[in-house]
Amino acid sequence: MKQDMVMPYGISSVAYEIITCFGPKGCPNAINRPLELIKTLENVLKNSQLDDFIKNKLKGQPLKPHHRFKVSISDCPNGCSQLYIADFGIHSFVKIKHDDSLCTLCDNCVISCEEGAIKKVDQKIVIDNKKCIGCGGCIKACPEGAIKETYRGYKIYVGGKLGRHPRLASFLTKASPEEVPVYLKNLIEFYQNHNEKGERVGAMIQKMGWQKVKKFLNQKS
Repeated sequence: MKQDMVMPYGISSVAYEIITCFGPKGCPNAINRPLELIKTLENVLKNSQLDDFIKNKLKGQPLKPHHRFKVSISDCPNGCSQLYIADFGIHSFVKIKHDDSLCTLCDNCVISCEEGAIKKVDQKIVIDNKKCIGCGGCIKACPEGAIKETYRGYKIYVGGKLGRHPRLASFLTKASPEEVPVYLKNLIEFYQNHNEKGERVGAMIQKMGWQKVKKFLNQKS
């Protein structure tokens, strides 16, 4: 990976960057360890000619941090790479299920869940999928292996930014590792087709409306 493309909160001469968390280097919360995905996303950015596109839009202005197209990858829902203020952000997640036949009702999973998504009701463990964010902590906490992983993938967020008019990224969809680069390609296509003066994706969403952008990205994928 090129040092000027992938860096923790760094500044480079390239008009885009990939910001990663510590997951691939051995974080205990890591889910997917996305080293290959990072390389793939690097190639998507490079092949899109996004660097030239953004610099041309600036028309000779100096490239500043807020001009860069930011891709952020977090390997768990903690979001250490600040994905909610990136143009394209993803975090790993897992889907889980509970096996009553293996459960001893020790309450370890209930205690470990920071979201309050797991409760003991009438001597059974109940998982609230609306509250569960897919961190997988309950899987590690269960001594009997009663909570099992059924799927792992990524949640995609689009359009985050800071600046004068800050905006948190909007949730787009859940995706497999193979689908994530497709969504990035589609976002870059949308960005290049509709960008007027080098503004961030979030500014474009504020102007055009999230539903229009969301419809385009989902139809193209």
